[in-house]
Amino acid sequence: MATAAAERLREYEIVFVLAPNADNAEAERINAKVNEVVSSYGGKLVKLDNWGRRKLAYPIKRNTRGIFVYAKYIAKAGVVAEIERNLRIADSVLRYQSNLLNPDVASVEEIAVDPEDVKFTPVAPAEPEEELSFEQRLGLVPSAHRKQQQDEDTDALDADDEVPDLDALPQAPRGEA
Repeated sequence: MATAAAERLREYEIVFVLAPNADNAEAERINAKVNEVVSSYGGKLVKLDNWGRRKLAYPIKRNTRGIFVYAKYIAKAGVVAEIERNLRIADSVLRYQSNLLNPDVASVEEIAVDPEDVKFTPVAPAEPEEELSFEQRLGLVPSAHRKQQQDEDTDALDADDEVPDLDALPQAPRGEA
């Protein structure tokens, strides 16, 4: 009975974030390694998707952007630990997160996979970003982008726009101390 539980296939998904300066060769190497590990555990890659370069919620290893990659696969138990071990070793992987989607999949042959779903889309080259100074990151000095937005906002105000007189607004009664 214990061998039947160990041979049971499961459906997983993983999202990993590559460093923004990772090139196509590095991304392909990591995806090939993930596919190799899944195959070694008697599984199959169902979907591989490059979500592209996105802004991170917080800096990771001094990076504010990362390349997000999504993979969905079916394999035996233990595959997650091996994939995460390989991602931990890779220098260009900033973060990864694995999830169990379905704890009991009948067989790999049941799942039909479109070859286009497992084809990795190349990573687009990075566009140069404005390097912000320490003061600009703190918001003490406006950056060029913020200054441009302020200029557009002031241009949008017409001379006809009425500015409310704040002194004419009713005042709330003050409490006596």
